[in-house]
Amino acid sequence: MTKPIEKLTKIALTLVIFFLLYQLSFVFAPLFTAGGFLFIPVIFALLFYYLLKPLMGLLEKKLPHTASAAVSFLIFLLGLFIIVGALGFFFIDQFDALGEVVMEQYEQYQEDPDSLIPNFLDDFIDIEDVEQNVTEQLSNAAAWLQENISGLFDQLKEVPTQLVLMLFLTFYLLKDSKKFYKNFREILPYQYRTKYVEAVEKVDIVLGIYVKGQLIVALFTGAGMLVVYLIVGLPLAPVLAMFAVVTSVIPFLGPILGVLPAIIIALGEGLWVVVQVIIGTIIVQQIESDLISPNVIGKKLEIHPLTIIILVMLAVTIFGIIGAFVVVPAYAALRTVVSIFYREYQNKKEKEYHQKKL
Repeated sequence: MTKPIEKLTKIALTLVIFFLLYQLSFVFAPLFTAGGFLFIPVIFALLFYYLLKPLMGLLEKKLPHTASAAVSFLIFLLGLFIIVGALGFFFIDQFDALGEVVMEQYEQYQEDPDSLIPNFLDDFIDIEDVEQNVTEQLSNAAAWLQENISGLFDQLKEVPTQLVLMLFLTFYLLKDSKKFYKNFREILPYQYRTKYVEAVEKVDIVLGIYVKGQLIVALFTGAGMLVVYLIVGLPLAPVLAMFAVVTSVIPFLGPILGVLPAIIIALGEGLWVVVQVIIGTIIVQQIESDLISPNVIGKKLEIHPLTIIILVMLAVTIFGIIGAFVVVPAYAALRTVVSIFYREYQNKKEKEYHQKKL
């Protein structure tokens, strides 16, 4: 009975500690505020670190480590400057045009609903009910997007400071990541160092696979949706495809969010255009989910689609839209660490069992 009582005591003490910490939440409020401020720069710094890591590996064959980090960072800054300079003004104009198109279609729909959704199915379907239901669903979707994206923009109010911080973090991750790893390893108790080395190496591999895989998925989705929008003849195809690129980073919900603006614009072109957009989206997503994602992410990370759906829904409910971006890589990294320690625990139990048999 000693072991069960000991386990129950540990559980009770853990719950008491959590309860006391909750009562002292006001003490940790500044830490949560600082964490919220650092969250976006750290996430983007890690993203760019893993994207630049292969380039730095190539440069290290010819240059010293610090020089490789500096050259990789300068190439990153130059690429960022070119992208922002070349595409920034274009997409600003596109977004302005998108807003104008949406407002024109809304005003047109207010004046004459049949101009957007013709009543050619009156003999079979009550089109007014369908229109009302569609309008309600679009309103709900818009409200959900506004609520969640507003939280994202609230965190982006400090963009200039966070941008500078992100750049510094990216450079120092490139330059000193090995030093950070070594210093942290040195302060760990000796018996945990082997597991720490294994955990860091595996998490590094997992995050690298995920970041590069998501980049490939996003580029494929954007290119595929751009082709669909151009074939359909949808206005503002580049900006709508870019929106699909951004949202495709969100597993499960990304395709749904990415096509919503296109459907809204397509309503102004007629129901057949809406159908074409939906069919094109399904084709692109089927190719992505059946061929691209399994080969660049799924098979390597071995995460079941149902697990991804549950994780994303929980993350969106608890943390909002930001949570959906990071929940899958966070889960993959955590699962990797837990599996290492669980394997160690299993090996220890197996040894104890064999010793008792002897």
